[in-house]
Amino acid sequence: MSISHSASADQLEATLRILRSEDVTQVVARATENIDGWIQMLRSSGETAHATLAADLVKLKGFFSGTDPNPISDVLQTLAEHINSFVDNANPRYIESLDQLSKQLTEVARNLQTARDAQQQ
Repeated sequence: MSISHSASADQLEATLRILRSEDVTQVVARATENIDGWIQMLRSSGETAHATLAADLVKLKGFFSGTDPNPISDVLQTLAEHINSFVDNANPRYIESLDQLSKQLTEVARNLQTARDAQQQ
């Protein structure tokens, strides 16, 4: 993923701030706005790989209204994997932020899975 515009960098930093929040469930409104921004940006690039990420984000947004954390966790993990695959081709200034984003998405996915497992016991 090539992030070369300041708007993209701002979007990336906003995403990291949301994911670093203590309780991601309390920031769903901000997350939804952030996701909308990413979807628009990714779709406008015209690149197939970016369209795939945008489609995953649309799915993620749809799952926010549900009560089952499983699909959210799965989509977050998929997004983390996709982002991780783009890191090598990214603008060098943003490699660290993209790596952090991938790790944060994975962590949130794992936390959702852990919470689900705890509820089932």
